[in-house]
Amino acid sequence: MPEAFHIAEDDLIQYAMGGLKESQLSNLTAHISLCNQCRAELAKTQVALAGYATVLPQSELPAGARERFLSRLTSDTAPASKFVRMRNRSRLYILGKSFQHWLDTPMPLRILSTALAAALVFVVYDDFDHVHDIRKMMPEMKRLEAETSELAELKDFLRGNDAQEVSLHEKPVITKSPEGHTLYSATTGKLVFTASNMPLPPLGKAYELWILPASGAPPIAAGTFKPDLQGNAAIIFPSLPSHVQAGGFGVTVENEGGSSVPTLPIILSGQ
Repeated sequence: MPEAFHIAEDDLIQYAMGGLKESQLSNLTAHISLCNQCRAELAKTQVALAGYATVLPQSELPAGARERFLSRLTSDTAPASKFVRMRNRSRLYILGKSFQHWLDTPMPLRILSTALAAALVFVVYDDFDHVHDIRKMMPEMKRLEAETSELAELKDFLRGNDAQEVSLHEKPVITKSPEGHTLYSATTGKLVFTASNMPLPPLGKAYELWILPASGAPPIAAGTFKPDLQGNAAIIFPSLPSHVQAGGFGVTVENEGGSSVPTLPIILSGQ
């Protein structure tokens, strides 16, 4: 019974005097065990009844009543009073209901939340493992991305309309003579050069490609190369200035590190 509802004064008097029926006594006992206010009022009522009893004429006690009363007070095995038994039963009932409520609602929620937390920890750990693998793959991915970008740039250059294509031949022409092909864009300064049937240069030497500006300016070095065993070689996108109109191209034999000016004779040339 909630504490908002308290026992009436008449009922408390009847309760203190033991004049209630069993059904009423059990209900009031359960309430008094939980309600501090009614328990305090009951104590006041019992004190008042005790004071009232002192002013009443005293009658002689039945024979043996005093000895039986003292025996019950000093006995360890004296049965609990009806009030104590009712109070204990009501507390056990409340504890039982509370335990039943705990079984009905919180435990499934706790189990579910624990399972969800464990699943979340597993997913986070798995994600961290994947992130570690991805980080190890990043250098290779960057390298492949750079190669793809370079191939796309080369493809666009080869399809361009402003590229100048020149074939370089040995002079005098011989059978299977060395030759080179240059694809050059003066607008962007990009150049692709391929050579075939080129003999191996002397030890410590290399071939060097030159751009001969149409303005008559000094030749511009476009990179060194050494052919493979089949005599093939290539120079792709060397570092060149833009907007230089080419009057021709030439190939000379230079030291392996290259030269700032061409060394005669010119092995291959073309316009």
